[in-house]
Amino acid sequence: MNSPDFENVLLDIAKKYSAQGPGYAQETVVLRQAAKQLEIERNLIEEQRLLTAWHSLFQKGILSWGYNIDNPASPFFHLVESDVVSSQ
Repeated sequence: MNSPDFENVLLDIAKKYSAQGPGYAQETVVLRQAAKQLEIERNLIEEQRLLTAWHSLFQKGILSWGYNIDNPASPFFHLVESDVVSSQ
């Protein structure tokens, strides 16, 4: 599976968990679920590829750190709204 596929899996999980609140909108929760879904647990090379795909979602402006003012930084995250990104 290539990196864009990893990104799609991560983004789907991030969307689902973000909607459930800050207890779920956390980096480790999403990464563990993605590794399980992709069946790559305990495979260092694939886990590192997954981490790279995760960070790529932040570099592309799809995800941003922090969930809300009470949880403003990593490990919490939120989805960046397209109108916020386009106005920058």
